[in-house]
Amino acid sequence: MQRSKKILLVSHCILNQNTVIEDEARAEGAVLSAVEWAMKAGYGFLQLPCPEFTFLGLNRPSMTYEQYNTPEYRQHCREILKPVLIQAEDYMKNDYEIVGLLGIQSSPSCDPTRGIFMEELAAMFDEKGITLNTLWYLPNTSEPEFKSNVHFIK
Repeated sequence: MQRSKKILLVSHCILNQNTVIEDEARAEGAVLSAVEWAMKAGYGFLQLPCPEFTFLGLNRPSMTYEQYNTPEYRQHCREILKPVLIQAEDYMKNDYEIVGLLGIQSSPSCDPTRGIFMEELAAMFDEKGITLNTLWYLPNTSEPEFKSNVHFIK
């Protein structure tokens, strides 16, 4: 069977909206537009753990970047990212490409440009010399739009 050998790191809630706080879900289960787009591109998924769910549980309050920006939460993010980093390294050792990151715009944790979890992920990957060449993020609207080296999935 043919493989693309292209892996996309995916925020947990893109594949499971059931972990999103009440009234913030964008879909009933997975975000279909993002999943279909990635599947058509031939990407395999490496689903990231949900840091907010694993830190505060399902019935957590809505919180901001500033509220999550604590040493305890950052350490929690690093701990749950260790297995992801090991998996990514193993893929790369076996000639797979980590093509990028699919995150959630305006999430205090998973916004690729300003999310606590994504900041820690980027730092840990950088410490290992792994570059994520392309970022994707998921705003609250509908159709795909592509701009330069950053892909926006809406």
